[in-house]
Amino acid sequence: KASRILRADASHSTFASSSTPSSSPRRLRPTSTRIPAREPAFQWRVLETKKKKRGRGRRENTGDFLVTSAGDEKTVWNAGDGGEFESETISKNIRLLTRERLTKLVSELQLEESASGLGRETAVDSAAETTTTTSGALTQKQVRKKLARALRVLESGLVERGTEARLVLLAACCGEHLLLIGPPGTAKSEVARRLGSIVSSDAMFFQRVLTRFSVPEELFGPLSLQMLEQDVYRRNTAGYLPEAEVAFIDEVFKANSAVLNALLMILNEKRFDNGNEQVSVPLVCLVGASNELPSDPELQALYDRFLFRKMVNPVSDYGIQQLLSSGGVEGAREDADADPDGDDGDEEEDLDLQSTWLEELNASAQSSVRVPGRVIDILARLRSHLMEECEPPIYISDRRLLKCINMLKMCAFTNGRSQVSEFDMLLLKHVCWSSPEEQGKVDDWIIDQLISQTETKQLRYLLLGVFTRCCKSMNSNSGEGSGSAGSVSGSDVASDVENLVEILTNKFASMQEQMYTLNHLVSDNIWLCEEEATAVAGQLQKPLESSIKQVEALLIDALTIESSFKEQIPLYVVADLLPDYWSDFIRKGDIEDVKPLGLKPLP
Repeated sequence: KASRILRADASHSTFASSSTPSSSPRRLRPTSTRIPAREPAFQWRVLETKKKKRGRGRRENTGDFLVTSAGDEKTVWNAGDGGEFESETISKNIRLLTRERLTKLVSELQLEESASGLGRETAVDSAAETTTTTSGALTQKQVRKKLARALRVLESGLVERGTEARLVLLAACCGEHLLLIGPPGTAKSEVARRLGSIVSSDAMFFQRVLTRFSVPEELFGPLSLQMLEQDVYRRNTAGYLPEAEVAFIDEVFKANSAVLNALLMILNEKRFDNGNEQVSVPLVCLVGASNELPSDPELQALYDRFLFRKMVNPVSDYGIQQLLSSGGVEGAREDADADPDGDDGDEEEDLDLQSTWLEELNASAQSSVRVPGRVIDILARLRSHLMEECEPPIYISDRRLLKCINMLKMCAFTNGRSQVSEFDMLLLKHVCWSSPEEQGKVDDWIIDQLISQTETKQLRYLLLGVFTRCCKSMNSNSGEGSGSAGSVSGSDVASDVENLVEILTNKFASMQEQMYTLNHLVSDNIWLCEEEATAVAGQLQKPLESSIKQVEALLIDALTIESSFKEQIPLYVVADLLPDYWSDFIRKGDIEDVKPLGLKPLP
């Protein structure tokens, strides 16, 4: 009676095949010396053969043991007493090969990461020492240092206004405008006045409060009586908005139609129609404030002119004690003169962000920073998501999208990088919303994209498809599926497996890079305050670590499939190595793919 347990020779621990049967203390001889049509990867010794008429040589998986048929003889393979169970031995060696391959890949990735990390540090150091403008007076190191000092001026004495301070400075660097929405007494005008004090010592700061009855003369200056005598319509703009570098307009949405048209041109084109002449406006940044959002459709154009939008809330209960004990906000500029880095030799003018310096900074950022395709793809999908999947739809104009790209370039440049990072897009939560409740939707969607597991699920489906092709090819090679309509070319399958391993390896390396970026760039981002950076890191770190583990598990599965296919191991061992994929293949696979394996799919 044939043994029902198939065993592999315990003396073989690798997949090196040989034509010489393995030795054993107890040698058993078969009743026939007939050799199977195809040798398995392991060397088998024949325990017993049974005469039976069969067709062409083939292998049968009977469940508990393997039967190889050749001609009219049926042979049960066994390695003798004391050997390990066949599937356990093959599985052990496949896992060993997989670990070796994974270790090699990880080592290569670590070497590449070390080289790229060194390259990043070298590039940053080089950029810090190399001039980035045609004038030869501006470097990224100087830019970051000057902006850090400006932020200390904007934040000094203020409580829970770190985000507002950074947004108003970023708006000035980009040549854009900021809208602050919140109740009175929340330091909205103070932030604007401080920006005016650091743009330059002699910067023209303009401030007005609009009402429904405000007239153009309040913003643009009175008519020149002297010019009227000469039949020329001209305004005297000295000391008014057309000659201001920084402006603060409170209750900006109460502007009437007489004020609105001229204000729109100043905000967007930075030009002003003064009579029959159109003059340039030196405006660096206009800070608008309002207690409520605009409800009149005529004001939507004005609302769209403000690239940055921020809800300003009163100080929380946690920060109220700090506010009361601070004793006011005076002396902010003097407090900021003490450089925490220990550089006391800077002159006072180094703090002034003159309009020419800001224009030069903006031009350098736009010309020297590259935007990768993935960032553009995320931004395009964000617009589609807001307009098609949100209820009510959130409209994002083409002009706002272009300005978002310019803002991302400035963010990367001022952080010492030559390429926009995906994490720079966290600032879009201050740009791509129309009502306060929509800001959370934008923030959540962006974070989901940074840690999205959609690609991981797609890779798993792709891996299942490759697994199916491997099973069909291995079954065809064993002789059972040869000539069938569903047979698959072994070379094509091998190429598919190799490509999938490469894709998963690149994905794993990319996510490791994301983790590096999260740990090293989010906390050091000059445009994220400490509280915001800590919150972002807390939101991203655990999900990103989970995604990395999932991709690593997929990579291990792909390497297992690759090793199994190269060694052409029996299919029932493949099922033991990858039970989840095998189960999905049998339960959900096409019946035409499952039939050749001699298995009946579940209903």
